Order: sequence, then C-alpha cells, then structure tokens
Amino acid sequence: MKPLELNLDAIISAESILTHFQPLVSIKNRAVIGLEALSRGVLEGANLAVPPGVLFQLATTQKERLALDRLCRKKAVQRFAPLYQAKRDLLLSLNLDTRVLYRAIVGSGHLLNSVRDMGVNPNNVIIEILESNVKDESALAEFICAYRGHGFLIALDDIGAGHSNLDRISTIKPDIIKIDKTLIRHIDREHHKYEIAKSLVRLAGNVGAMAVAEGVETQAEVLTLMELGVDIFQGFYFCKPREFDAPRFTFLPRVRKTAETFKAYMVEKINAKKLQHKLYDIVLENTIAQLVCCEPDCFDRRLAEAVSAHQDLECLYILDEHGIQVSSSVCNPEKISETKRFIYHPAPRGADHSLKEYYLPLSAGLKKYTSEPYISLASGNLCTTIASTFECQGQTFILCVDMSQKTLAARPSEVHATVAQAGAEAKAEPEHKPRLRSVKGGRPGCGCEPPDLVGT
Repeated sequence: MKPLELNLDAIISAESILTHFQPLVSIKNRAVIGLEALSRGVLEGANLAVPPGVLFQLATTQKERLALDRLCRKKAVQRFAPLYQAKRDLLLSLNLDTRVLYRAIVGSGHLLNSVRDMGVNPNNVIIEILESNVKDESALAEFICAYRGHGFLIALDDIGAGHSNLDRISTIKPDIIKIDKTLIRHIDREHHKYEIAKSLVRLAGNVGAMAVAEGVETQAEVLTLMELGVDIFQGFYFCKPREFDAPRFTFLPRVRKTAETFKAYMVEKINAKKLQHKLYDIVLENTIAQLVCCEPDCFDRRLAEAVSAHQDLECLYILDEHGIQVSSSVCNPEKISETKRFIYHPAPRGADHSLKEYYLPLSAGLKKYTSEPYISLASGNLCTTIASTFECQGQTFILCVDMSQKTLAARPSEVHATVAQAGAEAKAEPEHKPRLRSVKGGRPGCGCEPPDLVGT
C-alpha cells in the first residue's frame, strides 16, 4: 500500500483546511461566550485529517508559514461568520503564529480585511499570541497596537507553561491571560500549582485582564479554579473541539450543573471554615487558660500538653510583646518529616518574629490574628498560624499556634465532630484554677514538671 504523502502546497492551493471550535464557557453566566478556532489539514480523496502538530510542521519556510497561517485564519472566520450572525455576542478566538510577523507584512491588514469581509465585528475577535514564538519584538508591538486600535482583543496564550515569560504581560498588556493546561492539571491536589495559579489570577485582575483556564478535564479542577476567581474555561470537561453548524450547545446542562455544584461546594467549604475557626478558638482558650496560671519558665510544659491534646496542632510557641520568642517551639513529631529537617527548622528561643505577618497586627492593637495558609518554616507543611495575646504575671505575651490545614479538607460533619469533642473536653475540666503545687525542677507554686519537649 502506497504511503500517504503530506503535500503542503496541495493543501494550501486547495484550501483543504478543516476548522474545529472549542467553546469558552462562563460558569457564572451559564453560557458559551466564545469559540477558539483550531485548524486541521484535510487529505483530499483520503478523507483523513492532519493534526495541527503535523500540519504546522510541514511549513518550514517563512513564506510557507505565512501562507498557512493566513489560510487557517481565513477559513476560521468563514466558518465562524454564520455562528456570529445567529449570536452577535459570540467571540472568536484566533491563534496567530507570531513567527510570521515581520515589519514588511504588519501593515497589510490581511486579518482585518478577512474579518470585515465576512461581516464580523473586530470587537468580537480575540487574537491569541504565543509569546514564546516571537521573533521580531518591534513588529509584534506594531501589530498589537494597530489591531487593538481596530477593536480586536489580545490574549496571551499558555501562561504558566515552562517557556512563558511573565515580563511580556507588561509589554503586551493583554486583555486576556490564558493559564496553561500543564498548570491546571490536578490543581485541586497540588498545592504549588494552586498557589501559582492564584498569583496569576490575582495578577490578571490587577492589570485589568480576564483570566481563562484552558485544558480543564475534571469538575474538581473547575471548582478549585472558580474558588480562585476564574470564570472562563476551556477543556474536554465541557466539550472537545468539533464543528458547529449553529450556536446550539448540547453541553450547557453540564455548565448549569457545575454552577449549582459550585454554589453547594462553597457553602460547604464556608461552613467547614467557620467550624474550623471555632476549633481554633477552643484550642486557644484551652491553652491560654493553662498558661495564665503558670509562670513563664513553665510555658514549654503547657505547650507540650496542648500538642498532646490536639492532634491538628503542628507547633506552638510564645512571644513577648516585642515579638521575641520566649519559649521553645513545641512541635508534634508526627507533623514534621525527618527528610525536611535540613530545610525546615522550628524557630529557637530568642528568635525575632517582629516582622512576621501574625505579629504585626497584634502589635497594632488586635487581640487575635489568623494568617492565610502558608508553607510552615517549622514543618514544611501547609498550615495556618493563629496568634493571640494573653496576660501572665503582669506581662503581655503572644501565643502562636500553627494548625494543620488537613482539617480544612474534611467535610463539615467531620470538622463538627472534632469541634464537639474539643468542646466536651474543655467542659470536662474543672472551672476553678488548678491547685498550685511545688514540683521538683519546677518553679515554686507552679504545677509543672521539667519540660520534655517533642520538638525544639
């Protein structure tokens, strides 16, 4: 059997390009707001499609790349035009091969004419730029300036991929930032991806750009990204690229269901967080109740008892009113991996915390402060620090509690059970202060034994 020949000249001369569209979905509006055009070659007579990765590799010269790029955009606009006539608010997203941009062709107006000839408003067209392919910076800047002036929207594609340069955001000033699928994959389970995407979404909002997540494949990814503030999605979870003869989208029930699922998801998460903070309060109250009747020399013992009583605790330590640590860092050994001890170390007695996020608000007059989740320098784990002032022996101290974030992943019923147990334990303790006694090795009048720290 004779192998099929991939002839780029034949494909271009016969305009054998098939355009598929992948929808851009808004969950909040429960609607499709746009379509990204994806081009494939067609082998005449064989009824076979040539994938994009193969098609664009056939173009090896500047002239071939330009001809193929223009043909793909022309066919995309032609296929989009009837969809646009039926739904005038629909957007078309076109990929631009930035390797073809050079000064001699920037002023040709080829794309502008293609759009206008088909009766499509330039305001409805997004030009996607893969900035890693840019060869002529000045030509790109001139192109963007010209087409933005005609009303086209500019998108930066594949942000977050290994080759993307964030400095291009400041030079291109995109209207849309598309977060790459490699960053999206398993974002619900991988904290580092979550934090990077969170920063990109915040960056997009701060520079006036819309964040779009591409390549979503699971509901968990969508819900996590919505929680970060993303509303526009692309990916197989909603629809694979295909031809559309009319703006009728059979997957819209999934979009509506996702919107309702997100609402329930956030209500559940907010309730879990409320219960979590109730647990924080119980832990703080129980621990401080033991500290206020104790002299500072016995702080370590009381902290060790608190760690033993509450398995969600990672580390506890006490600062003076100036932010200097006056206790050891008493840690739960089960929360600190031995493999991380060369990088992460609990802070020692005497450490200066006066510039830490959890100290500064208290120094300004707050009685309690709860930090955002962060990677603890003591354990290398994701935790939250709750800091609260208390008085002991006529002095002001600050109790700092590092709490594991694993409880936040639990369902409200599980968190509620933990809160109920902690509350019951608190009620079971006598309401009067513990009887003071002198113990060898402790301070006179303090019911403490010599500290046996689980972590320093």
